[in-house]
Amino acid sequence: MKRDEKRDEEQRKRDEEQRKRDEARDEEQRKRDEGLNTEKKSMSSANCEFATPLLHGLGITWMRAPGNVETGKKNSSFSWDGGEEERTENAISTLATCIGSVVVDQDSRKIEFQDVGNKNLLKLKACRKESSGQSDVAIRFKDLQHDDQADFAFVIGIVEFKTDKAPLKFFQQLLELVAMSRISEYGQGLALLGTDLNTKWEVVFFDKRDHITVQAFEFGTVAIKFFREKLQSVHARVEDLSRLSPVAEMAGLHLSTGQEQDLRGFDQPNDDVQDTLQDLKALARHFNENYNANVTLPLWVQSPDAFGIYS
Repeated sequence: MKRDEKRDEEQRKRDEEQRKRDEARDEEQRKRDEGLNTEKKSMSSANCEFATPLLHGLGITWMRAPGNVETGKKNSSFSWDGGEEERTENAISTLATCIGSVVVDQDSRKIEFQDVGNKNLLKLKACRKESSGQSDVAIRFKDLQHDDQADFAFVIGIVEFKTDKAPLKFFQQLLELVAMSRISEYGQGLALLGTDLNTKWEVVFFDKRDHITVQAFEFGTVAIKFFREKLQSVHARVEDLSRLSPVAEMAGLHLSTGQEQDLRGFDQPNDDVQDTLQDLKALARHFNENYNANVTLPLWVQSPDAFGIYS
């Protein structure tokens, strides 16, 4: 009898090992299939058809604001003769002069303009779309020692240059801003300036959590003033954008994990208060265990009285 039990136990172990091998094989095949079916484009070549599902999959929305026609000083003239690559160093110097002193509120550190045209941003992946790219200039706190992400960890703004013969690319700017916001310590508090240093001026920024506004300007001096204000208020912007209304916090839980989110099993909360709370805790565990996230429920959510606002 004992011999039979031992034989059965050994068979169960073999079956379990085989099951694990089969699951591992299936997972590898799933990853290969997903890779083959993933559409990849650089940020600079991303069009509306490609970028829209990618950004929506990351929980990002956007709008183009009406053009700002506030009058400023006559636009300066910058020569791109020789091409963007040859003229980038001069363009950075010219832009730094135009922006002038940037004194970040509640921060005594100085900032610097760094050429990052040869450094890759974080890849964005969602909805079987994948996009990678580079920005031209990072505006960051200087004299700080970091690890491999030294160039991006303390970025408060980025710049995308175009020559006078090339248009600003709407979706490229959106993707670059989102990618940098997922690397920088200042997240969605940073802003992007798109310009040819002549007649094209756009500031791209998060005006609400996960919502981007693209603001075009007729005059460079007005655009630079607006951009400088975004840089200088980065700490306040980070704090403001990190706040979610109770409804948004309950419904959203947007995470910058760089992975697609699988919400199956969590889309029908129970009407009972305690069951709803358990569902939320399960959702938090799901993200923490499967997406290496760090989701914690705020204390007010864990109080049954808080749910009265939804009844």
